[in-house]
Amino acid sequence: MPTFKPSQALLALALSIALIVGSCQDQPSVTEAPHAPHAAVMAAPLQTTAISPTGDTYLNINATNNATAATLNLYTWPDARSANAIVMKFDLASIPAGSTVSSATLHLNLTGSDASADPTYTVTVHRIVNKNPVVSSATGYTYDGSNSWTPNSCCYNNIPLAQADIGAAVDTKNVDKAPGFKEWDVTSLVQGWFSNPAANFGLLVNSDPSKARDRYRTFSSSDDSTPSRRPYLRVVYTPPDTVAPPPGLEARVGRWSSVFPAPIVQLHVHLLRDGTVLSWGLQGDPQVWDPATGTFTPVPSPSLLFCAGHTFLADGRLLVAGGHISGVRGLPNTNLFDAATRSWQVAPPMARGRWYPTNTTLPDGEVLSVAGTDENSTAVPIPEIWDGTRWRQLTTAGMVLEYYPRNFVAPDGRVFYAGEEPPSRWLDLTGTGRWSNGPSRNEPGWRSYGSAVMYAPGKILYAGGGDPPTKTAEVIDLNDASPAWRYTGAMAYARRHMNATILPTGDVLVTGGTSAPGFSEAVGAVHAAELWSATTGTWTTLASNAVIRIYHSTSLLLPDGRVLHTGSGDGNNQPRELSYELYSPPYLFRGARPSLTGFTPTVVGYGQTVRVDTPDGASVTQVTFVHTGSVTHAFDQAARLVPLAFSPVSGGLSVTLPASRTAAPPGPYMLFLVNGNGVPSIGRIMLLQ
Repeated sequence: MPTFKPSQALLALALSIALIVGSCQDQPSVTEAPHAPHAAVMAAPLQTTAISPTGDTYLNINATNNATAATLNLYTWPDARSANAIVMKFDLASIPAGSTVSSATLHLNLTGSDASADPTYTVTVHRIVNKNPVVSSATGYTYDGSNSWTPNSCCYNNIPLAQADIGAAVDTKNVDKAPGFKEWDVTSLVQGWFSNPAANFGLLVNSDPSKARDRYRTFSSSDDSTPSRRPYLRVVYTPPDTVAPPPGLEARVGRWSSVFPAPIVQLHVHLLRDGTVLSWGLQGDPQVWDPATGTFTPVPSPSLLFCAGHTFLADGRLLVAGGHISGVRGLPNTNLFDAATRSWQVAPPMARGRWYPTNTTLPDGEVLSVAGTDENSTAVPIPEIWDGTRWRQLTTAGMVLEYYPRNFVAPDGRVFYAGEEPPSRWLDLTGTGRWSNGPSRNEPGWRSYGSAVMYAPGKILYAGGGDPPTKTAEVIDLNDASPAWRYTGAMAYARRHMNATILPTGDVLVTGGTSAPGFSEAVGAVHAAELWSATTGTWTTLASNAVIRIYHSTSLLLPDGRVLHTGSGDGNNQPRELSYELYSPPYLFRGARPSLTGFTPTVVGYGQTVRVDTPDGASVTQVTFVHTGSVTHAFDQAARLVPLAFSPVSGGLSVTLPASRTAAPPGPYMLFLVNGNGVPSIGRIMLLQ
């Protein structure tokens, strides 16, 4: 017969459901993130900055200056005649002298379109020449409020509208009517400004003269009341060789980037095989973000994936189980995302819906889905396993568990349930399944919305959580004959809704969360990151981020060793944080990275020996394999770290990949070389099968 939790646990689950009914539903009235992108230099060889305009306006066919308008308007009127143009200026002083600009992209947020049947409207971007406009005074007639643009007959009533004072189009886009950010490649324009600042008279965005009258597109200006909608210029550049991060503070506490805009609340984030990041929230389409360029590409999903479970399959695809109907009602849907084709595939559904389940990739490549609530808001006690073509139920393993159980594959092949509630449990997957009791944690309360990670094979850290939140942390070694939880060092800050992220060194970074009692109170928001040493069990307080990130925040390790920190909101009446930040840990300021040169295979096998070409082999003290992350609700359902054996060979290292499927379940991993200063190489993603 299936076994169930005692009534006290059921009551706690019911209370948790009641708390979250309002917190995981669409909240159309909440405000968006009060943060504008601004310039900063990050500690990576290829650096990115977002630059807000020093001024923007639109030129109308009159003598009115529109520099303080909340919108930037493009208009065609009468037939085939331009009636509006946008003028913008950007200051590039934040980019270090001597840098090499590799790309620049103009981002404008579309807020309005004409009601015609025309699907697109052609918008071009031009360099302004001859005249240096004064944005606060420029009109369709004059560039500074007094002196006219160069006369020409381009426009209605022969108003100059700057059309004789611009170069050829540097990029052309057919802008559709879907609201949101649109992008133009302005690399050549920005490279010219950077090499010759005296020629930086700004840019002009032109209306479409091929359209009939009353066709238009409207964009947010720098005066939009919502900062995350404002225009910005994203520039990717390489600083000069003479510019190096100075030793000192950053080598102890790391550095946070600027706050960059995102089109959605990124409350589910996943590192894909190609190094890009798939994310989604409650509102808006899923997006693929490219860390190299900062661009987002929508990838609409077959169903609403909000509050689903997810992890990676052995072939590298992401398996998403469940999703959102309303309230705490879960979909039974199965969706798979293939990074190679940027496409979704629909697979057979589960026996019941799941909302807030956990997915765990098993040693044989199958995937376990546990817990959640179904289409009727009823807790689902029976686990299901995906075998590659269909789901099967573990009918004798019935147990009601808390939302998003912190589950891990143990060294003996069983699944270990670490919490949130105090008693741990074991799930034997043989036959139709069986639960058994495991060791209880030392922390007396539930570690609700605390974060747990497997930082080494069989070794788990569980930190924070609870109400009121705790600063304590515990560890357990499942390799022991009689595993037992024991306290490790306590964090400096109590945290709930935090994220714990395994770094390439084996240490664990903690970000975000709140110290205040209650479900998710911004008054107690924690901005300082903390780092737990797997060697000493102690915590170090690090640099503080800018944005409050609590319920629905996420953090994800990237191949370059930085950590994406994003999300918060999309529920519980919290502000929707449409932004992200990037954290460069202290190791990125402690000298040069080990470099990986030459070819490394993209698909590898268990126990295989791989040659890694590197000129820095003598300095390497660790080689680690870190599973790509799949994060939501304070828990990474995929990541784990496996240390790899290695030996020096001529021109590099010979690295032995894991032989144990329980230590390293199949799927995508990042290979890192770490030197004696604790500095990791850029990770190479390999598919372990």
